[in-house]
Amino acid sequence: MMYLNDTLFPGFEELYRTDRIKLIDISGEIFAFNVQDSILFKIENLPRKYFNDVVKTPLPPLKTLILHTTYKCDFSCKHCYINAGKMRQDEMDSKELLRVIKEFGEMGGLAIDLSGGESLLKDGIYELILTARNQKLRTNILTNAGNLNKTQLNSIAPLIDEITIGLDGLHEVNDRVRGEGSFDKIVKGLEIILEEGIPPSFVTALNCYNISQLIYMPKFMARYGTKNWSLVMSRPTGRFTDKEEDIIDAYKEWEKEKKNGLLKRLRDETKVNGISVVLDHILVPGAKRRVEETKKDFVHEMYNRGRACWDNTITIMPNGDVKCCLFFNGQIYDNVKGKTLIDIYTSKKRKDILETFKRYPIDKCPLLEKVNLQQFEDRIKGVE
Repeated sequence: MMYLNDTLFPGFEELYRTDRIKLIDISGEIFAFNVQDSILFKIENLPRKYFNDVVKTPLPPLKTLILHTTYKCDFSCKHCYINAGKMRQDEMDSKELLRVIKEFGEMGGLAIDLSGGESLLKDGIYELILTARNQKLRTNILTNAGNLNKTQLNSIAPLIDEITIGLDGLHEVNDRVRGEGSFDKIVKGLEIILEEGIPPSFVTALNCYNISQLIYMPKFMARYGTKNWSLVMSRPTGRFTDKEEDIIDAYKEWEKEKKNGLLKRLRDETKVNGISVVLDHILVPGAKRRVEETKKDFVHEMYNRGRACWDNTITIMPNGDVKCCLFFNGQIYDNVKGKTLIDIYTSKKRKDILETFKRYPIDKCPLLEKVNLQQFEDRIKGVE
C-alpha cells in the first residue's frame, strides 16, 4: 500500500476517467484502488467532486469474491475440487449472479475471480463480466481454455484484467489429469488469447507425473507472455475425495525433488523467462513466516487483518452455498439465495466460525487434517 502526501497520484485522472479507479472509505480513511495495476493508495484531502463515488466498506473490509458461476465443464480433471461436469438444476441463474456481483462491488470489494466449472460456458457470462467492470472490480476469468472462440474472447477482452489457465503438465502428462486431447485444446485456446494480447496466468496442480516436468514449463508459458504461475497441491475434495494417498505420493515426490535442487532450478527458469511463481503454502516450510511477510502486501493493513486464507475473501458455489474454504466439500455456513451478501459477510455465524479458525496455528490448517476437519465441521453445525 502506498501513502501519498499529495492529494492525488500521477495518472489518477486518466485511470478515473476510464473507470480504473475505485474510491473506498475504510473507517473514515479514503483509499484509491488502482484496478489496472492492483495497487491501493491512501488519499489525503480528496477533492469534493469525487465524494459521490466513494464506497464505504464493512469492517473488516472484503477484498476478494471467488464466484463459481456453473458446475458445467467440458473437461474431466481428476482433481476437480467441485466435481464439475454437467450443469445442475440448483445453479444460480445469471440474474442472481449479477445481484451478488453488484452487492460485492457496493461493499467496497476489490477483486473477483469468475470460475466454474468452466466459467465461459455459463449463460450470460458477458453480462457478469460487464457488471464486474462497472463495479470497478479487478476481474479474473478462470478457464480451461479448451472452449475458447475468437468472438467470445474478443468481446470480453477489453473488460477483464486477467485470465488464468489450468495446465497440469505438457502433452500427455497434462492429458493424464485433464483428459485425453486436453493439452492440444489448451494450446489452441492459448493461441487465441495471444492474438488478443492478453498475457495469461497459469495454475498447476502437482502430481507424481508433472513434478519432474516443472522446469520445462516456464519456457512453454513464456511463449504466450505469461507473467504469473501458481503451483498448488490438490486437496481431497470433489472428484479427489478419498485420494489422500495420491496427494501424499505427490508430496513425497515434491520433497524428493526439492532435495535435488528443484526450487533453485525453478527459480532460475522462471527468472530467465520473466515469470513470477507462487507456491502453495503446503509446498514450502515456514508458512508462518510467509504469512507474516504478506504484511508487505499492498492491502495487508486494511484487508489482511488475520489469516490471508478466507477472512478477507468470500467463496460462493454455483448453487449459492457460501464456504469457508473453496477447496473442501464441507464448511458451508450459509447460502446467498434470498440473502444479501452484506448480511452474510457481517453475520455473527461467520464471525464465530472465523474466530474458531484463527485458533489454529498459522502454519497448521485445520482443513487439511481429518481430525481437525471433523471438529471444524461439527463447530459449523453448532453455530446458530
